[in-house]
Amino acid sequence: KVHSLIDKVYSPQNLRLAWERVAANRGSGGVDRVTIQEFGENLDAELLSLGRALREKTYEPLPVRRVYIPKPGQPEKRRPLGVPAIRDRVCQQAVLNRLVPIFEPDLDDANYGFRTGRSTKGALGKVWREIKQGNEWIVDADLTDFFGTVNHEKLLALVARRVADGRVLTLVRQFVEAGYQEEGKFFPTEQGTPQGGVISPILSNILLTPFDREMRQRGYSLTRYADDWVVTCRSRREAEQALKTATKILRALDVVINPSKTRIV
Repeated sequence: KVHSLIDKVYSPQNLRLAWERVAANRGSGGVDRVTIQEFGENLDAELLSLGRALREKTYEPLPVRRVYIPKPGQPEKRRPLGVPAIRDRVCQQAVLNRLVPIFEPDLDDANYGFRTGRSTKGALGKVWREIKQGNEWIVDADLTDFFGTVNHEKLLALVARRVADGRVLTLVRQFVEAGYQEEGKFFPTEQGTPQGGVISPILSNILLTPFDREMRQRGYSLTRYADDWVVTCRSRREAEQALKTATKILRALDVVINPSKTRIV
């Protein structure tokens, strides 16, 4: 377990590195309408003030700005994105810089999402090889509004298994509970992690690692990328069993499989 982590989060070097990553990813401003360019013009003062707020425990993230973007492959459907303020993005990235080295070694081999050196291409290659080796039945599953329904308590308990620094856990809680603003109105977030938040990808990986691990311990060939996953099987019966098992493991994490988008082929 990692104990004192907060000082590594707000160290000037880490905050600057976090800013560089946020600036490189560009993107629009949050509810305070501060742009990356404006934040950058006043950078030293901004980072100093963020570091001080973290050190003195006065940091409060703003709600994220909710925008809607077309769904890939279904342009008529739109999915919500939560755009954090630049200052909050820098803070999330500063926490992320410190969480990745702690959690990356724990992540399962089945997991191809949001990891350095891994991609959808790698995931597809793995599935293709398994099919060639005779695993011709596939459970192709989708999780119902996964990012919007993450159970905060289950997520924080999993983060707390490796991170004992209460102040970092509080920050993670603040990020997921920041709420969102739409058309000038504030909405609280009792569940979910904002799609668009810098820290959401690693949080989704932390939450789903027990699923990856348990499926593989039971001998299933699982490949997962974010909230999409497949299990390749030798028979229809094995595939049906795999889906049953997966449903049960996920239910324990408060994650629901979307029946209309899940099939055995």
